Amino acid sequence: MEDLDKTLDIMERDKCTSLLQENAVRTKKNNIKFTKLNKKHSQEHLDAQLVSYERLVRNLIKQLLNLEKKIRMKYLIPLDEERALKVMGWWNTEVECALEDLSKKYRVVHIQRRTVEEFDAKVIAMKAKAKIEIEREVPKLLENLAKEIGSSERFDPKELSEIYGLDESVLVDLQVIDPLQKLHESFRKLRDAGFEKQLFKGLEDAIRIFVKNIKEVEGIVWSGRSADQRKEYKMKAAKLNINLKEIILNLLSLVQQALLPKDRRNSDVISKLKNKLESLFQVDSEYDEIISRIKPFFETI
Repeated sequence: MEDLDKTLDIMERDKCTSLLQENAVRTKKNNIKFTKLNKKHSQEHLDAQLVSYERLVRNLIKQLLNLEKKIRMKYLIPLDEERALKVMGWWNTEVECALEDLSKKYRVVHIQRRTVEEFDAKVIAMKAKAKIEIEREVPKLLENLAKEIGSSERFDPKELSEIYGLDESVLVDLQVIDPLQKLHESFRKLRDAGFEKQLFKGLEDAIRIFVKNIKEVEGIVWSGRSADQRKEYKMKAAKLNINLKEIILNLLSLVQQALLPKDRRNSDVISKLKNKLESLFQVDSEYDEIISRIKPFFETI
């Protein structure tokens, strides 16, 4: 839980930085545009900058909420009250910093134009509106995540790690947590539709056998007698890991075809996916064993 919070902190800081940079680009373009029109610091120019900061504040709240939800749903870890209070405080601070930047850059201009009272009122209103939204949406997110995760039948990364014999860090590096979760959700739907459970066990077995082969290759990397041989083993292990990701993605696509009514399935796509998977599953040993595990499912669609 603590590790996930730290990861989210980093991701959310990066997101804030990205949004601030986007705003800087927008306001710079406005400066260039209105300077060329000989309208620098005109009301039109100042309004455009205000609109840009309003957009920044909206996006900060929206995208930070989405990020918090997306990552927590992926790992099936709810938002607790301590974290909720922390992010509310931090996000409000981010909004305040953004609006302080707005004031720092344009309040003097408004003083000169004698519109500072109106400007200050707008900034205060933006800050108050953002605070209300944050303090409304974060508790709502806490509640919704608790419901969705509580009722979710998704496998969490730890379960996926145990099923396939892969470290969670590898699942993250390969970016296959979400595809594997969707794959297992699709298995459940197909079982509910009458497909035999054994078919999906065969697909899981095929992946496990492939993973075992990857580990065997990784295990002999440093046994190479020369630098070239060690490099060859490393390259082979890397290729197998790439193939593993492709296997998972292509299996997901194939299973999703199986979820469709027969008259809506694309036979060309299904044929290409089967051929692709047979090619990706190629390993030095146990290829026949892998194919024997996936064939029963292939024959059902």
